[in-house]
Amino acid sequence: MLFALVLLPSLLSQAIRYEIRVKYKNSPSGITADITVLVKEGTPNFTYYLMTNDPMKGRVLMQSDPSRDKSHVFKGVAPGKYFIKIEDDLGLPAGKTIEIKENDNRQN
Repeated sequence: MLFALVLLPSLLSQAIRYEIRVKYKNSPSGITADITVLVKEGTPNFTYYLMTNDPMKGRVLMQSDPSRDKSHVFKGVAPGKYFIKIEDDLGLPAGKTIEIKENDNRQN
């Protein structure tokens, strides 16, 4: 019992650290983006979500299967505001809102 109590604070202090990269693309249907999520710190397995822009009540638009992979790419995302959510094996969530713009000057 004491052993569990000693480990609990260290488990709870774990946090998911991540980076999000957006690469714009021109396609016949207009501008889209590939969104790459790179996990720097966290406990595998990770599940990645692309959601409508509401972290609490947002609808899941795309979701990965749980994986040990520390990166995931959402491809061909249309312009708009989205919430990117990452969840690790401990059930700890992290995420943020991003916006894919129709007229971004950083197109590649």
